[in-house]
Amino acid sequence: MAQQLIVAVFDSVDVAERAGRNFRNFEEKDLGFKVESGVLVQKDATGKLILLNKQTRPFWGTAIGALTGGLIGMLGGPVGALLGFTIGASGGLAEHAIKDALDDDLVASISSKLTPNHVAFILEAQEASPFEVDNIVLGYGGSVFRKPLA
Repeated sequence: MAQQLIVAVFDSVDVAERAGRNFRNFEEKDLGFKVESGVLVQKDATGKLILLNKQTRPFWGTAIGALTGGLIGMLGGPVGALLGFTIGASGGLAEHAIKDALDDDLVASISSKLTPNHVAFILEAQEASPFEVDNIVLGYGGSVFRKPLA
């Protein structure tokens, strides 16, 4: 299975939570999808990213990877940078390594969809095929972005 950074953007928290339940159900079937860590974030009306789901506790896993934290920082501006650094610091990657891994085109594409009041799942996962996750995201009217890790 390939390790991926998967970002799924949805119109609302309710829709994202329903998709999240589908992600969990698919993962439990043990058919080639294993989430290592993940968070749910929302961009508020002022453009600030808010970490959802039990404040700073990850939605999946016990630690947020440095790339996830770095992406949150890049999407959230100055406040997001502090939040991203705080939750991703345990990953041990230097800031320049994170920026190299998360190219400007990817960040710009995600930013164009993650507009105020929209919600994104940011997952670090092992994935045999993108088919099922894509079907879940698109079935809820969302957009999905991927970046291979490792």
